[in-house]
Amino acid sequence: MFCPNCGADNQIEQNFCRSCGLNLEDSARSLIAQIPTAETERLKTREKWLENFGAFAWYGFGTVLLLGICGIIYAIVNSMILTGKNVWVGLLLVFFVIFAALLEIYIFINEDLKSTKEKYKWQPPHEIAAPKTTGKLLEEKPFEPIPSVTENSTKLLHVENQTKELK
Repeated sequence: MFCPNCGADNQIEQNFCRSCGLNLEDSARSLIAQIPTAETERLKTREKWLENFGAFAWYGFGTVLLLGICGIIYAIVNSMILTGKNVWVGLLLVFFVIFAALLEIYIFINEDLKSTKEKYKWQPPHEIAAPKTTGKLLEEKPFEPIPSVTENSTKLLHVENQTKELK
């Protein structure tokens, strides 16, 4: 296993990287969680099949319902409107059936949209704790300059300047 921090090659049974000391157990667990297993693949296949079967069943139910609504409208039109008996009641019933069907379609589409939104809604895997602050100010220390490489080499500068002035 290669260390994700420094890239050093480590043996699988090692808990820590030999080069940088990174905890390899957490990395291994993270990698294993991301690699799909045969069981998860079978589960995804079954979920996809069930989703397709459900879609087929709903479309079939919708088709039968639509045909039933058309049959009811035909029966109302044929028995009430075309015969001239209760024309207004027949028209009212036709509009009632049409708008009831539209309302049912709206409810099904709305529920499908809600379930789709919930399915694809992003949720963080866990909450990240904010770092705790102590609320204390750091102590102010007096400034101490870092010694320079040239610091010891400037001791003789005043001697050279004096000799140049004398000439």
